[in-house]
Amino acid sequence: MGERETTLLGRRIGYNERMRKRIRVRRIKNAISSCIRWVRHGGWIILAVVLGLSLTAWHNRFYLQHFNPLELRHLQYVEIEGNHMLSWEDVMQCAQVETGMLMSELHADSVEASLLQLPLIHSAKVEKKFPSSLYIHLQESIPVLSVLENGKAAVYSEKGIVLPLSMATAMRLPVLDAESVDKVQLMADFLMSMRSVDRDLYEKVSQLAWSEEDDGIKVAFRDVGYMTLFPKGRWNRELFTLYESVQNGFVEDLRCAGELDMRFIGFAYVRNYDKRCVNG
Repeated sequence: MGERETTLLGRRIGYNERMRKRIRVRRIKNAISSCIRWVRHGGWIILAVVLGLSLTAWHNRFYLQHFNPLELRHLQYVEIEGNHMLSWEDVMQCAQVETGMLMSELHADSVEASLLQLPLIHSAKVEKKFPSSLYIHLQESIPVLSVLENGKAAVYSEKGIVLPLSMATAMRLPVLDAESVDKVQLMADFLMSMRSVDRDLYEKVSQLAWSEEDDGIKVAFRDVGYMTLFPKGRWNRELFTLYESVQNGFVEDLRCAGELDMRFIGFAYVRNYDKRCVNG
């Protein structure tokens, strides 16, 4: 029998444990030998470079802490969607961005705020894309009505803001009475509600005005000869569907109507019924 080995505490070491220990020692020796051969065959160069870089990084640690890798990227591509009335150059100028600027100087919130200052823009979504692109999605303002006064036309958006559009565009829109211009936001909300529910009905609106006497919106449609009174709120699909149903279901009765009152929920009243008939 071979000599028995023990630990420092006197515990006897068995055969399998001795073999594992020898294999472990052999592996350590082989690893050390491999490292020595690697250093002799040029590994010392890599060690010297790593050591030099480490010393340089430690010496310039203050500058490395304030290093921003984004400053190495510049804006190269700008993708714009949703612009129909505005050109690519108009959007870029309004957004106050240009290709070549540092990506670190681009802030999506600031670009959105700059775009929303333009009356022709209703909403904007700006997103920075890695590594050097900017994505801009626009929803342009919708011209919903116009006001004609002293031979001039002013086109208003759904926000009640004047848009720099031509007279030709103004003549294609519903015309708001000049005396009701102080209610332009209310009228814009009303027309946008109608437009979202029934686009065809909106396009039939010829003129509209605010009636102080009736506390409602007085509307003239192109396809009928009477005025229609709508409430100053509660515009929904049921209201405009009721108007269409009354118009299509009571053609003969409405032929002699002067006004159709739609201000009350679920009801429609004919006013000044005999006025047109008496006049022939």
